[in-house]
Amino acid sequence: MSFTDDLGAWVARQRWYAGKSHAPRFRVLDAQPVPEATRYLLMDDAGTRPALYHVPLAVVAEPVEPQAVVGRDGAGYVIDATRHPGFATGMLAEMGVDVSRVTGSRMLTGEQSNTSIVFDQDGEPTIILKLFRTLHHGENPDVTVQRALSDAGSPYVPRFLGSIDAEWPDIGRRAGVAHGTVAFAQEFLPGVRDGWAVALEAAADQRDFTQAARDLGTAVAGVHGALGAALETADAGADAVAATAAAWRRRLGIAAAEVPAVADRVSAIDAVYRTALERPWPRLQRIHGDLHLGQVLAVPARGWRIVDFEGEPLRPMEERAVPDLPPRDVAGMLRSFDYASAVAGAPDARAWAAACHAAFIDSYAAAPGSVPLDPALLQALVLDKAVYESIYEARNRPDWLPVPLAGIDAALA
Repeated sequence: MSFTDDLGAWVARQRWYAGKSHAPRFRVLDAQPVPEATRYLLMDDAGTRPALYHVPLAVVAEPVEPQAVVGRDGAGYVIDATRHPGFATGMLAEMGVDVSRVTGSRMLTGEQSNTSIVFDQDGEPTIILKLFRTLHHGENPDVTVQRALSDAGSPYVPRFLGSIDAEWPDIGRRAGVAHGTVAFAQEFLPGVRDGWAVALEAAADQRDFTQAARDLGTAVAGVHGALGAALETADAGADAVAATAAAWRRRLGIAAAEVPAVADRVSAIDAVYRTALERPWPRLQRIHGDLHLGQVLAVPARGWRIVDFEGEPLRPMEERAVPDLPPRDVAGMLRSFDYASAVAGAPDARAWAAACHAAFIDSYAAAPGSVPLDPALLQALVLDKAVYESIYEARNRPDWLPVPLAGIDAALA
């Protein structure tokens, strides 16, 4: 086999490879020397649109972890460089982070789309580096937003430490090259639990979660306020409203075609959309874009931290940077409370979720930085989210379809 064949076969086995629905067709777009390794940019041309993967490789005499081996290179082994300490520490140094106190590193397991490495300083975990596996032209929204929030002194995100950009050939651009973010580093928060696990446990035990929901409302409002002050905002003009309306109705049409229960409710849902489209909208700004309980971390004795500002994974990267409706984040969290209560299977799941809804909305509305929540617009955004979920569940987890359908009925009521 050729080097490209070996590399492609290894990439296709990784959790972060997003093309598992088709047979890949890889080619090496570029190879760039970096400290202790070579950064390979591997294009998969087989999907509906080409995807560019970031695969740094290093050569070692003996591999420590067999799963990191990509192939052989003479007497040595070609390995995934994220498992090479010299490469990992070199990325931190390239960001301007002081590496003199770094005493070790380890890779986190279980991630789907990126690779994260935790670094110890003086024996304590203090830094986490995220290496993006799928590359896009333009700065990654996670970097743009977290840098802005960190610079603003927001207490609701981990402290941003630095990032690395790269360029690569792109014949579709006037300059012949594209550039984008390949990695960034931020403060590591030890002992955290993600909000989904915390909420699911509380719902299953029928423990009150309203104080946690109130604290989350305050945190989301604080993030919205800081982003509105630090990054671009725009009026919700006629074009923006029309684009949102088209997106709502496009998703509703897809759902109605695939889920009979949604088809039965199309008229009622569209009536809510029409009302929302006639209401005054808040200014558009940068938001989280994919906010749910799995995107917040409970930090012992320090409250909530919001993470992963990349936006909806299925949206093109350039769309994720466009100013959007802050109440969309609120709607996402409300739907997440519904999911937690339903998955926990508690007898009074609906009451548990409703109490979380009320606490979250009241706290958000009263907190500094919040955006006014028009009830009709929020109702439409909750419905749009539940409609999207019905498509996803019908295609991937039919047993879960009752969860978004119940959400649609609750929003309509």
